[in-house]
Amino acid sequence: MAALAFLILFPLIPSSLLFCTRNEKFGAFVVRFSSVSIAAASIYLSFRFFNGVFLFGLSEYEFLNMLMLGVEILIGVYIVVLGVKHRRFPLVCFAVVQMCVLLGFEFGSGKHIDVVGTLMVDKLSIIMVLIVGIIGGLICLYSVEYMKDHHKYHPSPQGDRKNVFFSVLFLFLSAMFGLVLSNHLLWMLFFWEITSLCSFWLIGYPQTEEARKNAFYALTINVGGGLAFAVGIVLIALHYGILDFDTLLSIQRHSGVLLLGVFLMALAGLTKSAQLPFSRWLLGAMVAPTPSSAMLHSSTMVKAGVYLIIRLSPMLGDNYIGIVVTLVGSFTFLTTAMIAISQSDAKKILAYSTLSNLGLIITCAAIGTQESLWAAVMLIIFHAIAKSLLFLAVGSTEHKLGSRNVEDMDGLLNISGQLTMYLIIGIAGMFLAPFGMLISKWAAMKAFVDSGNVLIVLMVAFGSSVTLFFWTKWMGKLVENYSKTKVTDYEMRGDELIPLNLLSFMVVVACFCYPLISSYAIIPYLKDIYFAFPVAAPLNRLDMTITRFMMVIIFILPLVLIPIYRWNKVKSVSVYLAGQNAGDNKSFYGSAGKTQTVEHANWYMKKYFGEKTLLKKCMLLSAVMLVIGFYIALEGLLV
Repeated sequence: MAALAFLILFPLIPSSLLFCTRNEKFGAFVVRFSSVSIAAASIYLSFRFFNGVFLFGLSEYEFLNMLMLGVEILIGVYIVVLGVKHRRFPLVCFAVVQMCVLLGFEFGSGKHIDVVGTLMVDKLSIIMVLIVGIIGGLICLYSVEYMKDHHKYHPSPQGDRKNVFFSVLFLFLSAMFGLVLSNHLLWMLFFWEITSLCSFWLIGYPQTEEARKNAFYALTINVGGGLAFAVGIVLIALHYGILDFDTLLSIQRHSGVLLLGVFLMALAGLTKSAQLPFSRWLLGAMVAPTPSSAMLHSSTMVKAGVYLIIRLSPMLGDNYIGIVVTLVGSFTFLTTAMIAISQSDAKKILAYSTLSNLGLIITCAAIGTQESLWAAVMLIIFHAIAKSLLFLAVGSTEHKLGSRNVEDMDGLLNISGQLTMYLIIGIAGMFLAPFGMLISKWAAMKAFVDSGNVLIVLMVAFGSSVTLFFWTKWMGKLVENYSKTKVTDYEMRGDELIPLNLLSFMVVVACFCYPLISSYAIIPYLKDIYFAFPVAAPLNRLDMTITRFMMVIIFILPLVLIPIYRWNKVKSVSVYLAGQNAGDNKSFYGSAGKTQTVEHANWYMKKYFGEKTLLKKCMLLSAVMLVIGFYIALEGLLV
């Protein structure tokens, strides 16, 4: 119990200290010490509670519930005041209605409902704790050096407010630990709302007009999702008298009230994970500093949404809720992958690929089979590691090149071999064999085929092929034999290098360790929630043989290539430029002896896959799917 309390409460200490001080050296020490402590505590908790499912009751601490209710009221009042001040009236409506629902329930029927296990530790929560603690801690550590240069490249109207930025990061970690360790639904909702507020502060950190607009949009979407979550909880609590997840999942007979409540909770998960039609808030988060983008996209904010849907997975499947969530997830996966083709801004590519991967995870969870849920959890792990590495590497690359446009990364290999290595490992981790994302997609495809969802199989197959296109374009730019002359004097330092090196190492190690993760973490979790022995693994013996063969490639390529380059057995020649090279590998003698500058550019097909072409139409289609699902849920309630 002490380990759980430490993870939830300890981050509040550095958050408070950092908010109250502007001393750079002291702040850096607090961030470093706290990041390492949180990561270590996460690892300790995983070893301490690895064998079994543990419930911790806190009924003797009734004051905690009242304290949390008081804080939630303060959050609601703060949001209402902000909404009125900035004329965000939908935000005000969502916040007011949610406060009325919760206060009416808490001082009415809710006070008579007892929860035996307020906090819970099982295999899934351990996986999430490790993701939040280790990757979140590394992102905080990376921020120490990154933020020193951030304001030089991105001046803020409010000046240097790094202490506030760091303070919100640690508050974010505290809320995420509370969320993934909560078995009490109202506790989960409390931490859910804090993550929404933290995302608002992080996105709005630059204090520009665009940042404020995007921050309010994100807050409106997430508070709306929080309202759906609250109404779903209250409906289930009033009808069944339960407020805990483990009892909720044990209900055998699904009534109309239960399905409507679960649908609203799943809707909250879709908003938090930025699925269509709610995707714009996460795209708008790109205005924030890179560490906050990494935090929102990889280890915390969006993972809260998919975590909730994975928890609800046994109640989805073949019913109409599962079908609607599956369609929205798979449609998001395909659509956002296609839009990513048209993007040249590296952070936008990462944003759309994040939306796409989250769509695949939600599709797997909503299918509700053991195989698909195996793939969903595995996808969460690999996505968190590889995507956080890519976001941080892009941040350092932007400082080095003065740009984050992929077209400006020509020949980054000749400028910074280190940065190129980080980016290539991260990109390879997202789509190349034998890295985990490909293995997990393979397992997901097999699960969809086994479940007989032909439409989903087609959407996932096309979506997976599209991802190959935009990742390959980017990787090709990195190794192009063309050196940019305009680079900054920026050099990476210890606090940046340590997280980048560790995340690169984790991407490769996770690839080899996935059978162990499956055997000792994911399969036992499936056994606990399905009350049956799941399949040994979603991959059969032939699949495993092929996977092991692909892994050998990781060792063969360095063994072949390193000696060749080391002993200079490769002859260096001028680049062929469709004409006589002028000698600088950047220009050539063309027709009539004219000197022409060579231009290398990828094909982005904006006419077919651009945001203007696809995004609004796809958001409308997804909204229609959800409206139909909500109508069916209400009809089932009335029947």
